[in-house]
Amino acid sequence: MTRQVILVLLIAGLTCVLVAGCGSKVSKTNYDKINNGMTVAEVEGIMGKGAEEAAGAGAIGNLPGSAKVMSWKDGDKTITVTFVNDKVTAKIQKGL
Repeated sequence: MTRQVILVLLIAGLTCVLVAGCGSKVSKTNYDKINNGMTVAEVEGIMGKGAEEAAGAGAIGNLPGSAKVMSWKDGDKTITVTFVNDKVTAKIQKGL
């Protein structure tokens, strides 16, 4: 690569970092794409890998079940999704 190409790529990368929300998956648009019944894999297809905040498993009678809460953060913006048996049952957002 020439110095000019490297310089252009460096400037473009720095500009992207400085622009608020550049490339952020934590957006109102992506939040609106998340629907009840979606799987963890489907949500991560939209949002990328999330942070697991809490998880648990148990059974009521013969019915086993699991629940987990995952979140995606970017600065003061957060999307939090609750999964029951690996399906979205609730979502909340902050700062979008």
